[in-house]
Amino acid sequence: MADNSGDWTSAEDRVERARGLFQSGKHEEAATQLRRALATDPDRGEWHHNLAVTLDAMGRHPEALASYQRAIELLPNHAHALLGAAQGSLRAGNPDECVQYCERVSKIDPKLEPGYSMRILALGMLRRFEDAESVYFLAQQYLKEMPLCLAEMANILAQQGKFERAIWCYREAMSQNPKLPAVKTRLGIVFLRAGQLESALQVLMQALREQPGDSGTLLALGRTLEGLGRTVEAEEKYRRIIEMEPANHAAHIRLGDIALRSGRLDEARAAYSLVITLGVTDTAVRLRLVEALSRLNLRNEAGRHLEEIFGRATIPANSPIVEDASIALGAAGTAIECGRPLIAVRILAASVNRHPKDERLVRKLARAQFESGDRLGGLRTARRLLALNRNCIETLHNIALDAMNHGEFRRASAAIARGLKLQPADSGLRRIRLRLVGIRVKEYLQSTSRRMVNAVKWIVDRIKSTKRPINLRRS
Repeated sequence: MADNSGDWTSAEDRVERARGLFQSGKHEEAATQLRRALATDPDRGEWHHNLAVTLDAMGRHPEALASYQRAIELLPNHAHALLGAAQGSLRAGNPDECVQYCERVSKIDPKLEPGYSMRILALGMLRRFEDAESVYFLAQQYLKEMPLCLAEMANILAQQGKFERAIWCYREAMSQNPKLPAVKTRLGIVFLRAGQLESALQVLMQALREQPGDSGTLLALGRTLEGLGRTVEAEEKYRRIIEMEPANHAAHIRLGDIALRSGRLDEARAAYSLVITLGVTDTAVRLRLVEALSRLNLRNEAGRHLEEIFGRATIPANSPIVEDASIALGAAGTAIECGRPLIAVRILAASVNRHPKDERLVRKLARAQFESGDRLGGLRTARRLLALNRNCIETLHNIALDAMNHGEFRRASAAIARGLKLQPADSGLRRIRLRLVGIRVKEYLQSTSRRMVNAVKWIVDRIKSTKRPINLRRS
């Protein structure tokens, strides 16, 4: 029988050599050595784990996940391999798998904090907030200090809008581990979202001193400065980001927003166009480009963009334009101005389904339907609005105007009378009433004129038809 002991020794040597190469930052060479070692002995779970860590360091995360999973098959109780697989599952968009791996970690080693912190993160991604909080309290039973868990719990609380609790968790995490990455920036962002701008400014300035080139900190600081009205300083922060990262679309969007608010429409147009060129397909950004084009009176171009966004595709129920009524109203208003009322109807119909009691949306939907020629739809929506608000003057105005335009004068009069009873000084309804009176006077005069013409014609016909001559009377 052949002696293969030299092969085993060689494989062990390769693993040891790979360790040195990894520590020297030569990850590609380290991976090569590990693969050769595994070719000799493919059932060494710790070597698969080493290869996975090396591949992770190289950014080859799908391959790393496969190696972690192979290591777990061979070593089911290898806690760090399970953590690596959990991280890989998160990167692959599988938080459920991450939760399962982390549960196994906590059973093997209940004092290993990442088993809890990563599970909290994954449960937050799944929006299982109560379960995440349960894991947080479970970790407290085994850990005296848990800065990672505190930071992840703070993220979830901030996501739910529980800013005060989130602020406490971030501060506690920093007190337990002052070097925890990005926590100061996240704390600053929570202060910003909570409207505590001075506190946000203070924390973000500290974070920037510690990490001068961090684009996330610069972006949050710029937004804080905008909120404080220090727009010029905010623009300087965004331009600094772009100097470091020319393709940073978030910074370009912020510069575009400032330009749009300031009336520098050409700058706004250029910024949003660049962002779209960079591959960002966010509907809100494209709508801001449409707004800039519309305000530049480039309405045909704005209309073409609207058709690209909403022309045929179904508007998703979770789209920002459906979720946020103000975005829907702005987009619909621009669509109407650009001569695309049908697009306005699509936008508003989707948003009304999400916010059925928002009078602003229902009112604008009725207007868009009337302007698009959908009279029956407009009337249905107008009646729906009157059910929400019996005293809606705008709706009574539109009903009266529609009835008058279609010759339904009695219905128009009823709507005008109802509206003027609520607001006698309403100028719009009074103008419609005046116009209606004018139409009725005109019709009366035309009718009277026709009767007079018919009477004269009858007299002439009678004169022509008589056979008796009309002679002069003798004195």
